[in-house]
Amino acid sequence: MKTIKVACSSFEIELGQIDKNYEKILDTIKKASDENIKIVNFPELSLTGSTLNDLFFQKKILDSSIDYLLKLEKESENLDILFTVGIPLEVKSKLYNSIFVIKSGLILGCYLKENLKNSERKIFSEFEDDFSYINLKNYGFPVLNNSLISSKDLNIAVSIGEDEDKIIPKSLLYKELGANLILHPENMYQFAFSEKEKIEKYKFLSKDTIYVSTSSGIGESSTDFVFSGLDIILYDGKIIEKRNDSFGCGTVAYKEAINLLDYDSIEIEFENCNYNYKLNPYPYLPDSNDKDIFCEDVLEIQAKGLIRRMKHIGIEDVVLGLSGGLDSTMAILAIVKAYEIMNIDKSHIHAYSLPAFATSNKTKSNAKKLSEALGIELTEIDLTESLKAHLNDISHSIDLKDTAYENSQARERTQVLMDIANMKNAIVIGTGDLSELALGFATYNGDQMSMYGLNASITKTEIRYILNWILEKSSDENLKDALKNILDTPISPELVNDDNNAISQKTEEIVGPYELIDYFIYEFFENKCSKEEISKRAFIAFDGKYSEDTINKWLTSFIKRLFNNQFKRSSMPDGVAVSNISFSPRNGILMPSDIKSDFFN
Repeated sequence: MKTIKVACSSFEIELGQIDKNYEKILDTIKKASDENIKIVNFPELSLTGSTLNDLFFQKKILDSSIDYLLKLEKESENLDILFTVGIPLEVKSKLYNSIFVIKSGLILGCYLKENLKNSERKIFSEFEDDFSYINLKNYGFPVLNNSLISSKDLNIAVSIGEDEDKIIPKSLLYKELGANLILHPENMYQFAFSEKEKIEKYKFLSKDTIYVSTSSGIGESSTDFVFSGLDIILYDGKIIEKRNDSFGCGTVAYKEAINLLDYDSIEIEFENCNYNYKLNPYPYLPDSNDKDIFCEDVLEIQAKGLIRRMKHIGIEDVVLGLSGGLDSTMAILAIVKAYEIMNIDKSHIHAYSLPAFATSNKTKSNAKKLSEALGIELTEIDLTESLKAHLNDISHSIDLKDTAYENSQARERTQVLMDIANMKNAIVIGTGDLSELALGFATYNGDQMSMYGLNASITKTEIRYILNWILEKSSDENLKDALKNILDTPISPELVNDDNNAISQKTEEIVGPYELIDYFIYEFFENKCSKEEISKRAFIAFDGKYSEDTINKWLTSFIKRLFNNQFKRSSMPDGVAVSNISFSPRNGILMPSDIKSDFFN
């Protein structure tokens, strides 16, 4: 039995700062060598960061990547260590996501990514064995795809990111060639449950081999996603070491001869059978056993996205409108979590109640109770007189409660929050959720706009679910009371109201029940179902709770709103993706703004 120390490092990437990332990589491998670690795996694109998008094409980025790669080769001459380095690599007018393997001052060769994320396809090309050798500044290196690096008893291979998501994962092909150590650099998006699912996959892929996976994490852009920063070392289906956003190493034993399992071929026959099937009416919600993991993951992802954005800008203050509804409640709870992680005093969270013509006493009371329970100061700015003056300026009657009357309130609130943010060197946090974005149920350049959106990838049913979870978990009676009142309050934009003591404008009477809307979103985008299929499936899923006529009424409305309001989604601000569905105009579901809904309706 022999032992070897292997390590992975998802250090804090500095986007585009190749010289600084070079220093961090060099420092890491020197420390690793001092600890007698022989192999270090770094994430994809570790010299540049993986979220540069079109900047990857910049000549300075491409040339500097090679320069610093060669410097790492030279600086590692006296270190008994093998390590991976990721750079964008231009070959024959195509750009590749590449991993170079360096051993003690010698570049052994490179691996080129074969299976790209959708978001990468605009930038990189997929390698298809077009060449086997490359030249870089008078240096030549072999392309090692489908090859192993052999050293004494070790046969090492590199499988990059989504190459493990091919029909046959790349590491399985390497194991057939005799690999007994797989290095897996990646840049893994963090979604709810994603880490759990990845680890189960790695356990399978590590059967009879050492498996070292390293993902980029802190430092990558949070424009649309946060990255897991997951460092994990496994052997034969068991976790040896697991850390997040840290330098972690594990001592892994391996056998000189690995006995691969022989599988007998098994034929399975299926009998025809008839059965009644059920459909889940809440496809975005987790199983009850995973409730804690799901809710904790969502809040953590939101917090990590906000922390990254605040660190990048160099600020400690945020501004948001606290309406007393579900969305702003979800946002402020995520903000509080971020501030607790950063150990920043909550006095830097600036919450505002902005009542206008239609604000009810109910929601004002909700906002006040919530802010008091969280220990956050809530400032009230009554916009009624400002709005009267504005409507008078544009010759609009105060008695005409049309679209301009409604939207003027949403836009005035946004203007006030933006100006306050400028005064306080802060950013405005957007609170709109995915369900509202799908419907376009937001005022263009009003509540549609912010400086960072925390809820943009969470459905309304998920928000209600998470707030209920926090209510169940909390021991703070004041917070529980506030959340209960908020959850019991009808959802409303509060732009028209007949009585300040009640809420007369109820969203679900305008667009339909949100549980239906969220089901429609899932079936339309995830399962690619037609309107007719969605209608039938919704009737089964909700088990007769809604009549077919009711489902078709709201489904017709949903599809029309979905298509007619794409122009709003095309200009959405940055916002973190909590799940694999979002309407980000950069990496989410993309639709043309000029397509009619007729064909789909």
